[in-house]
Amino acid sequence: MQDNPLQNNPMAFWVGLVLFFVGLVAAVFYLVVRTSSESLILPGPHFRLKHFVLALVILAAGAVVASFARPRPDTMSTTSRFNR
Repeated sequence: MQDNPLQNNPMAFWVGLVLFFVGLVAAVFYLVVRTSSESLILPGPHFRLKHFVLALVILAAGAVVASFARPRPDTMSTTSRFNR
């Protein structure tokens, strides 16, 4: 994984976090707002499964990108601060 372009890439990390939170907000939106019968934003109890699944896919993709691009130490052989 040392030649991975996502590793230690701060821009990819932030893009992954943004995708994660956009997917999270979209999933909550479709669970709470779209299923309520008296919504002020978009009235109607129409739950669209494909939109909810798309929101979950975006959430998962953002989590995967952010986890691969998270900052890591330069070498893997450094001692952990938790070792005694």
